[in-house]
Order: sequence, then structure tokens, then C-alpha cells
Amino acid sequence: MKNRILLILAAFVSLSLNAQTLPDVKVEDPAGKAVSTRSLLDGKSPFVITFWASWCKPCQRELAAIEEAAPDWAGKYPLRIYAVSVDDSRSIAEAKALAASSEWPVTVLFDTKQALKQALKVTSIPHVFVYDKNGKLVWNHMGYIPGSEDELLQKVLETE
Repeated sequence: MKNRILLILAAFVSLSLNAQTLPDVKVEDPAGKAVSTRSLLDGKSPFVITFWASWCKPCQRELAAIEEAAPDWAGKYPLRIYAVSVDDSRSIAEAKALAASSEWPVTVLFDTKQALKQALKVTSIPHVFVYDKNGKLVWNHMGYIPGSEDELLQKVLETE
């Protein structure tokens, strides 16, 4: 019985640790080219992944707030932001049009097959993840309220 409990605990710890690192799945760039999430790692700077959708108003407010704050952040902080759309095949055209017409200071990616969303267990958007330079999760947050972008930047700075 004791060994069974230890085995279950070890499996749980292993699953928890795996959830703490960036999974290796494929998403797409705006041209439809496959992008491995492992290619987001550069070993030099932390990065942010924020999930959004064309129909999600809080997501759009969050991205607009990041756009507004970006000039203050530019050149001061080693910050890369990836905005990953979870729009499916029915709404992907709208998401691509919205992203193309925006001035968001982010790299937009598309997760139409929901691979990254499922791997990170995203159940609600917007959902933000902050990773260190090696792809280790250091913070995540669901939802958006005005001012959340300041907390986001603070969490990025804490990874340094």
C-alpha cells in the first residue's frame, strides 16, 4: 500500500513538473506555416504567451492595453509576447483580419487545432503565461482587468 501511494505521488509530481515547461506542439503563423512552440525559446529572454480569440472582448482589451504600454516597455525590457488565437476554422479568417488590422506589439500565432490550448490546459480566455528564458513557467493568469498589463510586466522582470 505504501509503495502504491509513493508511486501515485511520483506520477503526480512528474505530471506537475511537465505542466511547468513549455510543451512542444505546432501552431501556425499568419501565413499558415507550422511553427513549433520550442522555436519560441531563445535561451536569452523571458517570453509571454497570451491566448485570445476574435470574439473575446476582454482579450482584445488586454491586447490593446499591451499595445498602449509597449512604447514605455520598448528597449527597456527583454520582452517577447506571443498572442495565440484559439479561433477555430469557422472564425480564423476574422481572427487573421483582426490581427492584421491591429498594431499589437506581439507575434500573432494561430492554434486552430487547439493543440497548445489543450497542452497548457487553458479553459478560459484571456489566459496569460510567463516563461523564463529556458521555457519554464513562472506565472500564469486568467482573465483581464485594467492594469493587468503592469502585473504582467512585473512578473516578466522577476524572471531576470
